[in-house]
Amino acid sequence: MTQTNPPGSQQATAAGAQPPSPEEIAAHVTAMTLDPLVEGDEPLSIWLLVKSRDAEGDIVWGVRNAGEPLGSEELLGALIGFAESLKRDLASDWD
Repeated sequence: MTQTNPPGSQQATAAGAQPPSPEEIAAHVTAMTLDPLVEGDEPLSIWLLVKSRDAEGDIVWGVRNAGEPLGSEELLGALIGFAESLKRDLASDWD
């Protein structure tokens, strides 16, 4: 398994690129998922974990983001919270 992004690249953006508006982020989430955002919420950032198959057929992982940049502490806090909820879900399967 390889990683498609070098460490620290989650904040990288194309030179001169404008970040998407909250409306554009909401439209992307709605188009990509079965669960739309809560109506009236204004999305500021999106962070994606992308599982792909490379040209050799190997599974690779990448990270992409859009919108307002996420600080490292903010992203880590969100990921820790998500990881804890996954642990609870997995633990409940053993009950």
